[in-house]
Amino acid sequence: MRIILPTPVTPAALLASNIPEDDHPAWGAGVTYARGARVVAHHGVWESVADGNTGHDPAGDTLGSWWLRIGATNRWRAFDERIGGQTVGGPTIAYSIRLPRTLNRIAFFNLDAASVRVKVTTPAGVTIHDRTEGLVARDPVGTFWEYVFTEFAFTPNVIVAAPLPAGATLDITVTGGAVTRVGEIVMGRDTPVGTTVAGTGLGLVDYSVKQRDEWGGLYIVPRPVTRTVSLAFQVPLEGAARVQSIMERVSSRLAVFYAGEGVDLWGTTVAGILRDYDLTLGHAICDGRAEVESLA
Repeated sequence: MRIILPTPVTPAALLASNIPEDDHPAWGAGVTYARGARVVAHHGVWESVADGNTGHDPAGDTLGSWWLRIGATNRWRAFDERIGGQTVGGPTIAYSIRLPRTLNRIAFFNLDAASVRVKVTTPAGVTIHDRTEGLVARDPVGTFWEYVFTEFAFTPNVIVAAPLPAGATLDITVTGGAVTRVGEIVMGRDTPVGTTVAGTGLGLVDYSVKQRDEWGGLYIVPRPVTRTVSLAFQVPLEGAARVQSIMERVSSRLAVFYAGEGVDLWGTTVAGILRDYDLTLGHAICDGRAEVESLA
């Protein structure tokens, strides 16, 4: 089991992108907005909650008297700490980021794309990493008929290991078909915790409301579904204190938990929060379990 502690992508670090921030008109200090009008400000989409809304900066409206933040703009949904909302582009989605510190992993979630390219260039203009990860796969087949008619699948999550020195430029290019989508991009520093072992499990938490009326009719109010992973792992006894320290740092923080690098073949890669953790001390080996729930 390994953990990535994310480093946020700030507006100052994002050098360029081919995704425009034109979801709605930009907020104007001299414009009067009616209730329900939407604008773009501070890389977010805001909705006016009152008529006669003039001169109120959405970011400064801390009481929500004039504006309600709906979410990030299309460009920034890839960095908004939510998996469900996707940045949507054409054949490619591209970001150029100035790395604020030295890192070594990039994780992509909820992808609808054929490939991801990661290129790293030093301040001196030297390319030290340039690799493309293919995301198209076909389920195992046993006959020619199955080969012809089995649909291709797109891997939604992938973790890329790369040298990411502070000050370097990270160029990310996600390529798909006519429409390409990215749910979340997380970059950070990888921390090995222990060896993932048998007993690791997968699950779902459905926040939808399901009710029946007096005649037994079923009514469903759809709400987000989150993924859960129960990661079973082992560490040597002398590493127990180190693992305890890591889990304390991760508690109540967004992190990426995963069993192995590269394309996630088992569905064990999760960007989310640690719900529960336990480590049982043994004579030589400690058995641990981390319960993780994904972002919505």
